[in-house]
Amino acid sequence: MSKIDSIEKANGEGDPFAESFARLKAVESVAGLVANLAGPEETVSFTVADPVVMESAYRNSFPMTQKRFDRGCDDLAVMAQTGAKALLQLNSAGRSRTDIAAQRLMREIQMSGRRTLDLLQK
Repeated sequence: MSKIDSIEKANGEGDPFAESFARLKAVESVAGLVANLAGPEETVSFTVADPVVMESAYRNSFPMTQKRFDRGCDDLAVMAQTGAKALLQLNSAGRSRTDIAAQRLMREIQMSGRRTLDLLQK
């Protein structure tokens, strides 16, 4: 299983936080791949916070906030997975300037990731 495929959503029978956190960690890993495709000036700035702190914030938040967080993780995972797969296909096909597309995807991952993580900060 590749880093990109590890983002797949679980069957939904486990702990929702654990599944969302696992997808965030997979997105963090894929963000490193995207940053490499984006070129040397792009740094990976999507990092997931301490799982203990995040889990505590998740467990102490309202159910609606938990659902929004889980949906945000789902959306982020889909975007990162499909974007990274597309970039790899373009790159392997010899397309030029995939670095620009990778930079844009990296910015989207960062913005969407920040919005999702901020749900647990409020």
